Amino acid sequence: MKKFIQLSAAVVLVAALASCGTAAPATTSGGSPSASATAAQAERAVPDVTGMTYKEAYEALVKDDFFAQVVDETGATWTTGNPWDDVKVASTDPQAGTMTDVSHVKVTLQLTQAEYGSQTKAAK
Repeated sequence: MKKFIQLSAAVVLVAALASCGTAAPATTSGGSPSASATAAQAERAVPDVTGMTYKEAYEALVKDDFFAQVVDETGATWTTGNPWDDVKVASTDPQAGTMTDVSHVKVTLQLTQAEYGSQTKAAK
């Protein structure tokens, strides 16, 4: 009888462990693929955000599943300040309309960080 119970327990354990593995992509509670499942994204067009405020551009890029990397006219990455509603977009890299599978789009703003900092201080 002991061997039957041990064998039954082993069968149940093996069946339970086998059902844990799955080849299906991970999804969030909303049913959309998780970040790990979307690592290899399909090509999509970069939206035209030129002339928008950074906030508007950010929202448009996120809607199309891109991340925004803010740079200034010199190509330097912004590290300080919050140009959310104050600064407009000069261009993007890749350019608007380009079909790409990259996740980050460089958003070039119309001011440098130094110019933005000077404007912010002058406004106070």
